[in-house]
Amino acid sequence: MLNGIKRKLMISFLTLLVLLIIYLIPTNKDIEILKENNEIKTQKVFLLNNNLLVETDVISKNTIDIISQAKDIIDSLTIGGSKSNYLKKDMEAVIPVGTKVYDVSLSDGILKINFSKEFYNVSERLEEKVVEALVYSLTNLNDVKGIMIFVEGSQMQELIHSKRRVPLVLTKDYGINKIYDITSLSNVTKSTLYYYTNIDNDYGVVPVTIFSNDDINKVEVIIETLKSSPIYQSNLMSFLSNNAKLLDYELKENAVKLSFENSLLDTFFDDSLIEEVKYAISMSLKDTLGVSEVIFSVNGQNIWKFTKLGLALGSFLYYNSKCIEKKCPRSSAG
Repeated sequence: MLNGIKRKLMISFLTLLVLLIIYLIPTNKDIEILKENNEIKTQKVFLLNNNLLVETDVISKNTIDIISQAKDIIDSLTIGGSKSNYLKKDMEAVIPVGTKVYDVSLSDGILKINFSKEFYNVSERLEEKVVEALVYSLTNLNDVKGIMIFVEGSQMQELIHSKRRVPLVLTKDYGINKIYDITSLSNVTKSTLYYYTNIDNDYGVVPVTIFSNDDINKVEVIIETLKSSPIYQSNLMSFLSNNAKLLDYELKENAVKLSFENSLLDTFFDDSLIEEVKYAISMSLKDTLGVSEVIFSVNGQNIWKFTKLGLALGSFLYYNSKCIEKKCPRSSAG
């Protein structure tokens, strides 16, 4: 009889423990509610989806410390890391399981990360994706211009399987989701275009770096390519309308100004894809040309300005220029 009572108590305890664990682990719906209420902080990282690195949000500690943020990002990119339960469905981390971070430091805009030896357990399929994901995720942080990767104190100089050399300081010039469309090793140029992919009825940002021998105007090529259907990946989308017409552009030291005709506003005002169109154009130009500002103009009037910290201002300028005339109600676009 005593054994039966003990067995019932044990079953009750285990049941309560399981229920407590389920209660404490938030679902994706719980996370979205918390995000809407600004109760949690998120970081943008690049995770693997259908063999492409896609920008997505993951939970981070509520801190402004760069080093802590960097460690959170690396944890999110690590297979089996503490944030594994928070990753969206079908999104994969890329850093090998069991990889430890010995040290992270920042000096003159360069973030140095020292990994344990497990970092080199990466598969041949993912060896380049790991570097791309680290570079693009960590350079999203303010003040981080590039990264240096160390393993057990020795700087990584080549990929472990292909033996391909990597720069000592890795920046976005390294590229991401690379596509090679070249016929010669001379006069190779690169452009990074930002597309979208549908993941569970939500859009993820997918930058694609294209290497080619084309020595043509990058600004015009980016706009024209984004207007057309992607020719490199059939599962990627661009929402820029074919009706959008670039009239002129002006390149300055750290900025590019784009002059469109009225059809661009009609494109931006369509449905809920306003921010996606502006973001894709701006990030494509910023990554390809190295500019820090992208200014949109329609009929000589500046309507939107994109900087790393100025997205809200850009939305405000767009909303007012479009809706003062039409007396539009306030929407999520503004």
